[in-house]
Amino acid sequence: MRFTLAQPFTLFCLLTVATSAACAESSQNEFSGFIGGGVGVKPNYSGAKEHKIDFVPALKLKYGPFFVGGVDDLIALGWNVANTDRWTFSLGVGTNISPRQESDDAHLKGLGDIDITPRAFTSAVYENEYFKGGVILTQDVGGNQQGFKLASYAHLQWRPTASLRFYTGPSLSWADSDYMQTQYGVTAVQAARSGLNRYHAGSGLEKVGWEMGMEYALTPAWLIGARVTAQHLESQAADSPIVEKSGQVSGALFAAWRF
Repeated sequence: MRFTLAQPFTLFCLLTVATSAACAESSQNEFSGFIGGGVGVKPNYSGAKEHKIDFVPALKLKYGPFFVGGVDDLIALGWNVANTDRWTFSLGVGTNISPRQESDDAHLKGLGDIDITPRAFTSAVYENEYFKGGVILTQDVGGNQQGFKLASYAHLQWRPTASLRFYTGPSLSWADSDYMQTQYGVTAVQAARSGLNRYHAGSGLEKVGWEMGMEYALTPAWLIGARVTAQHLESQAADSPIVEKSGQVSGALFAAWRF
């Protein structure tokens, strides 16, 4: 029997649902969260040498176990199916609302646009006073050949006061051949139109990185924050003719209203 990464993704979903009754803590259904935004500087696309300034949304809305907000690089609708005092397990669906477009950079001419597609996700996050880490699995469910991706992070965190939090730590992402080919591959048609060499991107480690940031509660209702992320494209991604620079740095400043 052939074993694929779709199988552990499905198994993880089933196990998460199966354990929710035992692990979940009862909670009142109440509306809470934060909404805001800011300004960010990031590469024009994954692998670009030029950067752009863009709006950065800051959004997390919760009602009981349900939420809307950012999950990895998705804007998602999710369900916290299980909670303990340290662990949170979630399921849901979301999409990257700004996938790569040919117009993002002159180097992308002839490659076409990457479609917006729905992605199912499941995640596990562990947090205590000094550490927060998680694993997020996402799968294209829209039939747009954008495959499977695993993202993880591990952050040390420090709260010198009740209103101030600093965090820092590594991150990485791994993806299957469908995802990598869509993001970094060059088909025969794209090669003819763009002048880039034809390239097949197989499965493998996509990025490793390090993130650092801070959050500060100005008032009970207002939160400000900043973060800087340095990443390095690896293996199949770094070797792509689409990639002009394997080292990538991005940053953001934001403010949000909490309720």
